[in-house]
Amino acid sequence: MNFKGTCQLETSRLILRKFTLEDARKVFENWTSDDEVTKYMTWQTHTSLEITEEYLKSSISQYDNEKHMEWCIELKEIREPIGSFMARVIDEESKRFEVGYCLSKKWWNKGIVSEALRKVIKFLFDTVGANRVEAYHNVRNLASGRVMQKCGMHFEGILREAKKINCDLSDVYLYSILRRDLEVMKNFQD
Repeated sequence: MNFKGTCQLETSRLILRKFTLEDARKVFENWTSDDEVTKYMTWQTHTSLEITEEYLKSSISQYDNEKHMEWCIELKEIREPIGSFMARVIDEESKRFEVGYCLSKKWWNKGIVSEALRKVIKFLFDTVGANRVEAYHNVRNLASGRVMQKCGMHFEGILREAKKINCDLSDVYLYSILRRDLEVMKNFQD
């Protein structure tokens, strides 16, 4: 494994970069304070800017750890944070990773998360040395599943009451992509 931490990644429309404390107000305004955005998240809606600041401080403090991968999704056109993306190793021996994302509702249905997911998948396979990348979503959040499918991920099944989503145990759909599935990714474009 070749852990690199939160390296800056770029696509045609996006910069995936480390968060800074200066991002706090836009992060709060754009997604952490929005009940509709956080409806299917494992964390609750932030009720104050201070909660978002504490979350960012915690994330920023981990950037020295080369296994910590948490990106701010910045849209180049407006130069501000519109979402977040994370990747974490689940099992080093099997080179298995999990990814997750969150995006401001203003930017839903514009292909932004798909673009970011393709870039992170390529980074995990090509740079870090992953063999398997997986993601899950609440069974009621079908749009998230469509993102995973667009990026070549395969539906594996339902994990019953596997994740706590906004205080309730929820069933989730599990998707994955393997290194050997890279043929699917040949046509990936930023």
